[in-house]
Amino acid sequence: MPHLIECLKSAFGAAYTAPARQVLSLPGGEGTRVLLCMPAFEPSGGGAIKVSTVFPDNPAKGLPAVQGAIVVFSETGAPIALLDSAVVTRLRTGAASALASTFLSRHDSVHLVIIGTGPLAPHMAVAHCTVRPIARISVCGRRAERAVATMGAIRSLVGPEIQVHISDSTEAAVVTADIVCCATSSAAPVLAGKWLKPGTFVDLVGGFSPLKREADDDVMLRSRIFVDTFEGALNEAGDIIDPLTRGIIDRPRIEGELADLVCGRSRGRVDPDEIIVFKSVGTAIEDLATTRVILAAASQG
Repeated sequence: MPHLIECLKSAFGAAYTAPARQVLSLPGGEGTRVLLCMPAFEPSGGGAIKVSTVFPDNPAKGLPAVQGAIVVFSETGAPIALLDSAVVTRLRTGAASALASTFLSRHDSVHLVIIGTGPLAPHMAVAHCTVRPIARISVCGRRAERAVATMGAIRSLVGPEIQVHISDSTEAAVVTADIVCCATSSAAPVLAGKWLKPGTFVDLVGGFSPLKREADDDVMLRSRIFVDTFEGALNEAGDIIDPLTRGIIDRPRIEGELADLVCGRSRGRVDPDEIIVFKSVGTAIEDLATTRVILAAASQG
């Protein structure tokens, strides 16, 4: 994870080309099934494209909602690898949030709250623990058995020195949190701005549709706002699009994207008491950088 975070930092500072994500509706599932296509290419010509399906009805069948593959291309345009997109997505999403956290969270952040119990949650916990001295992790979820499984997965990854527990109340967990990470598929807000204490860093990674919200209007009103990419957030992030459309916030409230923070065009945290939101919908730049790390490791055995 530390190496991946550094590779993402380099990628956001480079001249990668990543066209907007293409979203295509698929038959079945009463219009909820989609195909996502995300390409990215380096100046040298090498690149990758991720193709993923999203079938929201799959979990009821015991299957993942998101499945797919990434094809990696050489500088000559030849396909050189086929990777599981779910694994890459979990790794790069966590690493991108951790990279944002290095600019936006307090250096003394010790209490992390994870809202959501899907497969992404443990990776988000590892990523945040990589860049901040997290000592306590609170897991919040709607289903007790999923929360228990998530707690176990996080413990196995972060080690026994970090306390991991399940919180029966999201509000009770959030009011003492230094970092709140929402990794849900919720269409309605699961995080209320009135719960946030001064200095909280809010990491929103679950929603990638204009119809989904993880944070309520008060969260956005109380916060400085940053995104992974303007293009993605302004076209796909309900947490950004909805309050913008209703006039709750205006466009200048979104201060910068991840590349702006990396390149110094935007200032990160300047006050220990300010609340800051980072909204991520994902970009193929992150996928490409992650495939490079994986292939380099594979070539070394």
